[in-house]
Amino acid sequence: MLLKDIKTYLSNLFRSIVFLLTFIVMTRIRFFIFLMSISFVLNAQSQKASLPHRTSTLVNFGWKHAFGEISGAQDPGFDDSGWSTVHLPHDASIAGPFVKDSLNADRKNGFLPRRKGWYRKWLKVDFPVHDKKVFLEFEGVYRDARVFINGEMLAHELNGYKNFIVDITPVVQEGNNLIAVSYDNTDMESSRWYNGEGIYRDVILHVTNKVHVDYNGTYIRTPFVTDDLAKVLIDTEIVNDEEDSSEVTLKTEIIAPSGQVVASVTDVAPIGSGEVYIFSQKATVNNPLRWDLNSPNLYKVRSVVMTDGRVCDTYESTFGIRTIEFDRNKGLLLNGRKVLVKGVNIHHDLGPLGAAAFERGYARRLEGLKKLGCNAIRLAHNPHDKFILEWCDRNGMLVMDEAFDKWSDQFFGQGNDFNLHWQESLTAFIKRDRNHPSVFIWSVGNETHQQRSPRYQFGVPMMKKMRDFIHSFEPTRKVTCALHPSRKSGAYRTKNYYREGPPEMEFYMDVVSTNYREEFWPVDKADYPQLIFILSEAQVGNLGNEWFNFNHQNSVGLFYWGGTDYLGESFGWPSKGWPNGIIDWNDHWKPFSYYIQSLFSETPMVHIATFNPNEERQKYWNEVQLRYQPMFSHWNWEGKDSVNLYTFTNCQEVELFLNGKSLGIRKVPELYYTKNIEGYTAEEYDPDNPVNTGPAMHKYLEWTVPWEPGKIWAVSRIDGKEVARHQLITAGEPFRVVLEPDRSQINADGLDLAYLTVKVVDKKGVIVPDADHNIRFEVKGEGTIAAVGSADVLSDEPFVSNERKVFQGKALLIIRSTRTPGEIKIKAMADGLREGRVTISSKKLPK
Repeated sequence: MLLKDIKTYLSNLFRSIVFLLTFIVMTRIRFFIFLMSISFVLNAQSQKASLPHRTSTLVNFGWKHAFGEISGAQDPGFDDSGWSTVHLPHDASIAGPFVKDSLNADRKNGFLPRRKGWYRKWLKVDFPVHDKKVFLEFEGVYRDARVFINGEMLAHELNGYKNFIVDITPVVQEGNNLIAVSYDNTDMESSRWYNGEGIYRDVILHVTNKVHVDYNGTYIRTPFVTDDLAKVLIDTEIVNDEEDSSEVTLKTEIIAPSGQVVASVTDVAPIGSGEVYIFSQKATVNNPLRWDLNSPNLYKVRSVVMTDGRVCDTYESTFGIRTIEFDRNKGLLLNGRKVLVKGVNIHHDLGPLGAAAFERGYARRLEGLKKLGCNAIRLAHNPHDKFILEWCDRNGMLVMDEAFDKWSDQFFGQGNDFNLHWQESLTAFIKRDRNHPSVFIWSVGNETHQQRSPRYQFGVPMMKKMRDFIHSFEPTRKVTCALHPSRKSGAYRTKNYYREGPPEMEFYMDVVSTNYREEFWPVDKADYPQLIFILSEAQVGNLGNEWFNFNHQNSVGLFYWGGTDYLGESFGWPSKGWPNGIIDWNDHWKPFSYYIQSLFSETPMVHIATFNPNEERQKYWNEVQLRYQPMFSHWNWEGKDSVNLYTFTNCQEVELFLNGKSLGIRKVPELYYTKNIEGYTAEEYDPDNPVNTGPAMHKYLEWTVPWEPGKIWAVSRIDGKEVARHQLITAGEPFRVVLEPDRSQINADGLDLAYLTVKVVDKKGVIVPDADHNIRFEVKGEGTIAAVGSADVLSDEPFVSNERKVFQGKALLIIRSTRTPGEIKIKAMADGLREGRVTISSKKLPK
């Protein structure tokens, strides 16, 4: 019995031990599973928190394009296999052909075609879309754009210059999605210059969380600035697209140019479902670095949006700390300092590239204008690509930002009343551009018909309405409108024209912009001393001497028309564009360019420009008598006993030499080369001739010299010391083709450009001025021909080609990179000449 009890006891003990061990093991397994579960959840939350809060991706490559009104092109099942493959930015009109019509009806568009067309692209979405917001931003589609996603139309935008965003969230799906865009550029009245057509600017895919900063949703201004501190006001528009209300935290940081956070402010607010809530915050920056022309310091605002303790959006906006003031006695004050605007007007096309908005094309153009001595540009007469403003921010150039040309259905299409659309377009324009420190004034129009019409009360009601509309939500800048060269009640071309008072609209704009009528400023200023003037368009005929027609002390400055030649607005067939700009449409400087440089720039320079006075031409245009003297930078004047020439300089004197022999020394008028042109001393005024109050007329140095082959050169001096020289050499017979790239290395991003100047030269490398050879181009490797061109506005040759004739010995080849790194080998050939070769490297460059 005892033995049996012992066995039972041991058996029960064993079972208990097994049970206990099993319990311990199972408990540990459950605990391990519990820990793993927690770890998984935490890791998932961590991964969710580490996902990008906002992504922005270019959607520029691999689009299909076709011309015409094509039924069903928006449908996913449509067969587009026969369409062309294009990459944005893409101008569908620039390839031509040029079309002459008997009435010259399309001289405004440079005789290039206006058509309808379609684009299609499959967009792959590789993320869950149920908890996201997905947008497509179009920076410009010319014109009358309709946007379809997966066959459903989501947007219709009439204004071809306006950026717009499309919420595609309701129809986008994970996987493949079809984007289809139609446009209609057949309205003959849509622009007075070449507009291009199609999707000519970038398309960007934006993905955000449902609580996010709205499109162009920050507004930053600096109402109080001293050397010690700047007060910064930031309005931030937050959208809540969640199904329920959310308590939203907005942390706003100000980041200095050094990258250091120098101020921070945090606010919290409940935001209802579907609500757009505006946080209004204030911050102080100590010892601010100001944005100025020579020191364009840029700050950033970083908006960090949080809900439920996690970040749901991060958004950055660039701004500058500076003050802008217009003073009736001093003109423009930037940071309290008088600045004389030395500017030019530019249109939005890039010459041979047409309207296609390549950043490198704009950068090259602006670099040239900066070298010319420009400190400002007027963006005529429509919203331009935003990269231009970003470049001007970074490089210290002022911008007159202009929303419209005429107050008509011009931008919106025939039959679409301007009065029904201007507020929406103007709002988008202001919201996009309001944080740019380079923008110093808003312009709402140019030479409007209302100004001259009693039916519209000479434009006063519309001017008041637009001015007040802008002031209501962007009060930090003044508002202007460029006036037609007419006087009170629209008077022009009448015997009393010069006796009439100023246009009625002048009194309802903050600063008065006049086109070509600076001669009225002194009398208008005497009668109405509060008026402050800008010469929004000054002709470059008459050698650009409008520079001397106004008082630089109490005026803002001037913008020459135009800074460059541009497509469209021609005088008639066979001219394809405006030929009278300072710089040609290839951004190659004309001899005349150096005269404007002598007025604008303080960098010592001198340039020789030869001319034949018998070739001067005149044209009456826009109430102005235009006078143009063709000039040349060569010394090939066989058959002439003597040659007329100018020497342009901003120095004290010029000495001219011909084949080693001095032709004499000429002095430049002392007032002209005074470096500080921003004010005068009392003795510089002429009280008996107030109309001409201002700098003394520059007696640019004109010479008549004997001609003989060889070399002529000019030496300019300051205080007797040589500071600059320029020479011309007689060219021999054409010998070879030379390719001169602007850069030896470009970015392999599919968007970068290399500009190659093409020259026909003699054996010594001197350009042959009368060469007109046809150059054939061969490009191999990781680049393609984007465009070819010359400065000949009369040529019928296409801009999209693999060949081009040189004009006055020069042409231009533009290469577009692919997205694959490698070399681009370029060869230029012409009958009877040695070929030119060059290799350009294309690499993935850091941003």
